Amino acid sequence: MLFLVLASFFVSKLGFVLSKSNSGDFTWRGFYAQKKQSVDLLFFGNSHLGNGLDGALLNSKNKINAYTLYSSGQTIPQTYYNIKEALKYQTPELIVIETFSITGDSIYFLGPESIAESELPLRIKHQSFDSKKFSVLKIEEFNDLYTPTDFFDIWFPYIKNHANWNDFEEIKSNLNVKGLENYFGTSNSIWPLNKSMAAKYKTTNFNIGNFNIAERQRRYLDEIVKLAKRNNIKILLLTMPYYNVFRDKIEYSSINKAISTYATSREIDFLDLNQVFPDLEYHYFSKEDIGHNQHLNYKGAIKITNYLSKYLNENYRIKSSTSNLQSLPEYFLYNDLLKKDSIDDGSKLIGYIDRINGSVSKTYRIKQGETPVIFDGWMLLEDKKAEDNEMFVGLIKSTDFIYVSKEQQFSRKIRKDVSKHFEKEKLYDGSGYQIRINSYLLEKGAYKIYLIIRNREGNVAVKWTGKRIEIE
Repeated sequence: MLFLVLASFFVSKLGFVLSKSNSGDFTWRGFYAQKKQSVDLLFFGNSHLGNGLDGALLNSKNKINAYTLYSSGQTIPQTYYNIKEALKYQTPELIVIETFSITGDSIYFLGPESIAESELPLRIKHQSFDSKKFSVLKIEEFNDLYTPTDFFDIWFPYIKNHANWNDFEEIKSNLNVKGLENYFGTSNSIWPLNKSMAAKYKTTNFNIGNFNIAERQRRYLDEIVKLAKRNNIKILLLTMPYYNVFRDKIEYSSINKAISTYATSREIDFLDLNQVFPDLEYHYFSKEDIGHNQHLNYKGAIKITNYLSKYLNENYRIKSSTSNLQSLPEYFLYNDLLKKDSIDDGSKLIGYIDRINGSVSKTYRIKQGETPVIFDGWMLLEDKKAEDNEMFVGLIKSTDFIYVSKEQQFSRKIRKDVSKHFEKEKLYDGSGYQIRINSYLLEKGAYKIYLIIRNREGNVAVKWTGKRIEIE
């Protein structure tokens, strides 16, 4: 047995190379890339947290270094071991635990009432485990949470991922992961739930009764509380918003009561964002199958992260001496006095929005949900090869809602005319862009539009375009 585990130390290194990218893989790789004792605040949870929090926004606005260790389907027993692993490298002032790791792993959602919760098999996904570094703690976790039938899948993931052996593009991508310095463990969806799918929540019978925290969950929660107290770390239990139509059809009060009662009994804090945002509309949630498992999209993440930013400032006043956030577009947009139109070596951002949805008007109005917002134009850094830069648009409605376009919404366009205009042969050919944003991802109101460039060294330049959009 010991020989097999030691052998797996070497061959498991192949696992991430052959795996399809997943949340646990990226979050652990990003975590291990953090400088030791540099993280001020750690979040733990499953996809409700990873999709519902905007890490770049929170860090930029609070000027801290917060990191999220989430994975799909993460359970409280896994969270316990994730915290133990994280504390080997970081000592945060506060740990935040998202509570769907409790409710999602329960008979409340997963089994008939005739089965006792204590008899429900432990529902484990490997994403929380696979990408952790090999250690005695990892062996301890396996022995505690997994079964002998999981052995080869867990310790020899290259066997589990054998179907990917010939997927050379995936292997190349896994060997050349970039941007971890700008990754804080969250991933936000740009696909909003549509009206027809939302309507199905009104006609679906979810058949869910009262909720109670299971004994197994309570036991690991208690171990987390003890671990935090030994390390002088505060704990906040956090519940992300559910879609209100779903929430109103279930016994949601029993979820809130069970978690609130537990938090009070252990003298730890609890924040239920369903009480703060009881009426979030369907377009704040992601497009996905109808069920008990709703996730916020990017707009929803902006909404709740701005609130959480204020809550953390008011209740914990976390101060950071290690955060380095100047590679984030959000840092400059949320801190107005820091806006700049050139990078550190003096190269200026030059660019223009030629058209918004085909219009050359300085102000463009659109009815929310009617069409996407499409920006066509060009931008560049003086005397720099245009293809070397990332390009974004920033839309500022207020200090509580700023939208920064995502990579998936961006298409690079060839603009030989720009190179010709500036007499820079081929240098600016890659300066064209089209950025397409679903208008449901924008709250109603007026927005100022900024062009943003980030070069390979992480230097950011920001420039106001003089144009606006209005979402009606």
